Amino acid sequence: MNFIKISNTAYDEFKKFLTENNITYSTIRIYLDGMSCHGPHFNMSADKKNDNDLTQQIKDINFIVDKNLFMQFSGFIFLCGSENGLGSFSIEPVFKPNLPDCENCNGCKN
Repeated sequence: MNFIKISNTAYDEFKKFLTENNITYSTIRIYLDGMSCHGPHFNMSADKKNDNDLTQQIKDINFIVDKNLFMQFSGFIFLCGSENGLGSFSIEPVFKPNLPDCENCNGCKN
């Protein structure tokens, strides 16, 4: 099952990042790192597949995600800095949940 979309540019930049940081483990987990009024925040780590995971092989990197996280967000879009304008990698959900009004949020106050 395909749950992640990644361009060739983003893949190449991510592969270069892994190589430059001596990360030889080729299985990368996408996980929910938190929620704010700006939406979900995702992160990645090297990990092993669990029974409740989906896997997607892209070239020589195996991405994994918990099935429930996939069901909640309908998949993910992996962007590199040149694609998202942030200068670093980001993971965006395909389905973005309704967010609270930032004016009434006690979180970041942005």
